[in-house]
Amino acid sequence: MTKPPHLYRDPEPENRDDLRLDIAVGSGRRRLELSDRVVSLLVDDLEYEPPEVVPFLLARAFVLAGGATLGERDGNGERDLSWRLGGADGGREPTTTDLERLASYLEAVEVPSRSLKPLRELVRSTRLSEACDPEDLQDRSERVNRLRDIATDL
Repeated sequence: MTKPPHLYRDPEPENRDDLRLDIAVGSGRRRLELSDRVVSLLVDDLEYEPPEVVPFLLARAFVLAGGATLGERDGNGERDLSWRLGGADGGREPTTTDLERLASYLEAVEVPSRSLKPLRELVRSTRLSEACDPEDLQDRSERVNRLRDIATDL
């Protein structure tokens, strides 16, 4: 069984003590960079601290939404990276609060276009559907079209 994802605080001075997500990717482990918004959600809202385990569902959703990345571009997008993640078995189950806050986060961000369909499927196939309607998730083009419709109605 793969070790579940967990928070990792990078002690290197040049990394400014950045918080990372240590997770199985392919046959190894990688430390994903987290957006400021994801760090705020995990640390400030949900009160996770390193080296706590992060539920795999949250980790995968962050990757698909573009909030957890490899940093360097290795030719793979968010969708491809999410398929290579390991650690779904075991670990920590998300709480109702985890799911509610994750749903709010996902509804507020612009999801990369290639990841929108897999993210909606992740929502439908998990407990996240209790807190989030998959159709409320939007990529940039859908958000722009929605704003255009609002402006037209004015």
